[in-house]
Amino acid sequence: MKKIALFLSLVLLMGAMTACGSAPAETTAPQSAVTAPEGTTEELMNKLYENVTVELPLMTMPIDLADEFAVTAYTGAASAEGMLEGAFNESMIGAQAYSLSLVKCESADAAAALAQTMFDSIDTRKWVCVEATEKQAVVCGDLAFFVMLDPEYGVTTDQIVEGFTAVCGGAVDSVIK
Repeated sequence: MKKIALFLSLVLLMGAMTACGSAPAETTAPQSAVTAPEGTTEELMNKLYENVTVELPLMTMPIDLADEFAVTAYTGAASAEGMLEGAFNESMIGAQAYSLSLVKCESADAAAALAQTMFDSIDTRKWVCVEATEKQAVVCGDLAFFVMLDPEYGVTTDQIVEGFTAVCGGAVDSVIK
């Protein structure tokens, strides 16, 4: 009888210990699988050109998030809500179908939503007499990146996205084509 009581006690003790050990650990799903690189959007935009060569006279400028026209032109969004800072890169010659936009957002979710807005809403005919025939949007952590161009300038959107992916440490969350 003592053996049965001892055995039952051990079974109950093991059951109690197992129940304590199997409590689910608290986890939070990461908003992004990728951590955005450090630096301002202008610095990151310029770093892209360490990985890609473009034979155009280019300039990188900040996006004035207080200017509704600039926000719409470079992000496709109606307002700067959810945006922290941004930069654009274009040819210094007016009618060249080549434009990049990079925006740091409040969160990875905001970046994903903005990347889709950029892809859907930025005007590929914003120049006189020329049109961008390729475009892509990319999400890297809390960064939304958009490129549109005419490949006649010797570079493709795939090459620009590869360069941006290198800036992001070799991985991005998503690419919209």
